Amino acid sequence: FDCRGSAAAGVGQAHGEVAGKMMVKELTVRNFRRFRRASFNLGEGINVIKGPNESGKSTLVQALLAALYWKADSSRREVRESVTWGEKEGFVIELEGEVKGETFRLVKDFSSRSSRLTWRDREVANAAEIEDRIREWLGLGSETAYRSTAGIRQDEVSEIAAGRKELSESLQATVTGSEGESSALRACDSLNRELAELLKGMRSPAKNPGPLAKVEEEMARLRARESELSKAVEGRVRAKKRLEEIGEEEKALTERLEALQNLARDTQERADIEEDIEDFHRRYRSLESAANLMEEDQKLQAEERDRYGSLRRVLEGKREELGELELRRAGVSEGLAILRRKMEVEAGPGHSPWAPYVVVSGLTLVLVGLAGIALSPYMLFISLFGALMVLAALFPGGYIKFLKKGRDCNALQGQIDELEDMEKKLTQRMEGIIAEAGCDSVDRFTELKLGYLELLARRKEIADKLEVLMPEKGMADVEEEARKLATEVSLRERRLKELRGRTVDAGKLQEILNEMDKLRARLDKLREETIRLEVGLNEEGVEEDLLQVREELEFLSEKRERLLRKAKALQLASRWMEEATSATLSTAARRLESRIGEFMGKITEGRYTKIQVDEGTFGIRVWSPEKEGEVEAEVLSRGTVDQLY
Repeated sequence: FDCRGSAAAGVGQAHGEVAGKMMVKELTVRNFRRFRRASFNLGEGINVIKGPNESGKSTLVQALLAALYWKADSSRREVRESVTWGEKEGFVIELEGEVKGETFRLVKDFSSRSSRLTWRDREVANAAEIEDRIREWLGLGSETAYRSTAGIRQDEVSEIAAGRKELSESLQATVTGSEGESSALRACDSLNRELAELLKGMRSPAKNPGPLAKVEEEMARLRARESELSKAVEGRVRAKKRLEEIGEEEKALTERLEALQNLARDTQERADIEEDIEDFHRRYRSLESAANLMEEDQKLQAEERDRYGSLRRVLEGKREELGELELRRAGVSEGLAILRRKMEVEAGPGHSPWAPYVVVSGLTLVLVGLAGIALSPYMLFISLFGALMVLAALFPGGYIKFLKKGRDCNALQGQIDELEDMEKKLTQRMEGIIAEAGCDSVDRFTELKLGYLELLARRKEIADKLEVLMPEKGMADVEEEARKLATEVSLRERRLKELRGRTVDAGKLQEILNEMDKLRARLDKLREETIRLEVGLNEEGVEEDLLQVREELEFLSEKRERLLRKAKALQLASRWMEEATSATLSTAARRLESRIGEFMGKITEGRYTKIQVDEGTFGIRVWSPEKEGEVEAEVLSRGTVDQLY
């Protein structure tokens, strides 16, 4: 099949470039509608295509538009229905031509959902980029824009399609005998549309409900609003009454709280004043102690200067020498004391009282016995007895030890004499030093020194106490602070007298504080409740709104009754009209099917002969052998449709 077709060129601007002349030289299709495979060569300028009805002239134009504007990955109905009957895969369209003097090739494969454009030795597979390029070449961005400017079809030229509806209505008017007036079906449709519009949204939700549904919806809204406003009015009445009760209770609580606050404040002030006075007395006693200590320190300082001045100079000048002499003298004195105690022990009796007498008696008997041996040998026994007495006195009587102690006492006495001589020399050296201190003896010096050390210790103790009581302050500062304290105490005591009789004890004060806390908590709750109530009362005009809502409800109720009566009337009229029209049009539709079938067979050379006419609209459906089913007449070729109507 080789024929000539039409090409299109557009002038426009896209992406900043001026579109040049575009010429399509060849259009190739596979599995597109009636063409399983076909190729069309087009020339420059106007191309005329001639052929009988249903030969594919309109399909050729549609293939050109599909190549230019349809997306290869689209799944819309028009794309699916363009596949040749019986083919499972999609169709393929190829365009070849020139743009700006350079060759291009465009392939759109709707089976693989891919596009490919080759131009200027460059191949593009991106669908968006291809669309931009086509838009740039044609200057038209959509199929709709193309059809409105450069793709005017036959039916749009002849405007036959604009009269199809009028033809149908004319037939109905002729059949029902209403020529020159509205047809019966149009009247039924008008009644049904009016009834549907009136009842729209009554059975199921609708985006744009009808008058009756709007009235019902508005009434429901107003009833909810009425209930809300009624509750609000009742709440306002209760709120006003409650505010009056709160005001009275708040006034009583405030008066009671103020009285308790004054009592607690006076009691607390009295306690603070008593504590201040006690603190002032304590500070005054501290100042008094500090003053006494300062006075005592001054006396001790004078005594140190007058009584111990010489001693201080000696101690400061010859402290080391004097200390050494005192240490040595103390050591000598201690040694003398030890030796003297030993001397006393050694110089004691050391034997029995009878021992000396027994010794003398025993020696006498020994001598007598020795002298009497010449007279009688028995005198030897007297000597022996005397010797025994001497032995008894020496040993059991301890006389032998007494003789030994005598030698030890002589040695001790020698040591004592030596230490006493040393002590005397040390004393003489010390007396030479202490004479400078005005002391006539060491004992007097020691006594004076001890007194001086005690004075220093006392002054140190006073200084430590003053450092705690009054650091870095003198007597004048102490006296000035004492005067200030006396003034403060006087003022506090005067205020304390004023508060007498206006305070309570500690136990009662705690009860008052607890009661005050409860009163404050209660007042806070009342204030919060007052705020909530006042916020609700701030909404003015609630009563007026309620009256207005009730008036609107009454008006809408009357309107609803009118609309319901109108709906019933429309239902009765529509049912009567449909029953009468259906009986008339049914016979006419069967007659039209027979006559139009004969005409269609002649027009299509026997291809389409079986017709079905709708009893309501007289719309025509044709039996298609290819699709083995009924199709709308509009799917036939343009020429066939035009001749049919």
